[in-house]
Amino acid sequence: MGLVGFGDIGRNVARRAQAADMRIIAYDPIYEEVEDLGAIDTFDWPEKLVDCDFLVFTCALNPGNRHMLNDETLEQVKPGVRVVNVARGGLIDESALIRALESGQVHSAALDVFETEPLPSDSPLRSHAKTIFGSHNGSNTADAVKRASQQAVSILLKSLDSE
Repeated sequence: MGLVGFGDIGRNVARRAQAADMRIIAYDPIYEEVEDLGAIDTFDWPEKLVDCDFLVFTCALNPGNRHMLNDETLEQVKPGVRVVNVARGGLIDESALIRALESGQVHSAALDVFETEPLPSDSPLRSHAKTIFGSHNGSNTADAVKRASQQAVSILLKSLDSE
């Protein structure tokens, strides 16, 4: 699995993939080794794309990585790669992804973020048989918001006590 982004979300995805005996290739310019994850191969984007059965995006979007998955990089992927984006829609050029899905270069795509949100009703992604969509705010439950708020208040109070 090519894991694009190795922050907290990327590390948690890596743990789950390793439980399934997957080899991880991490693409992150500020990669830091995590002891409990063992050996993870690291490369600069887009090296070794041909080795990836899955490409999972978990990184932030910035001006330097907008459309990092595009016609040029999709030509380098292993035919039949599966693409997962749980990060930001702008990381993937959706027009290029559609062409790659139609040609079979990309087997399927699981997306919970899009270049334009909500995904336009006339987007070809909606009718493609090998796409699945999720809700990017799936973790935004009442309990999760309450816990995050409690943690923020706790951190604030601790910082005020230290002054």
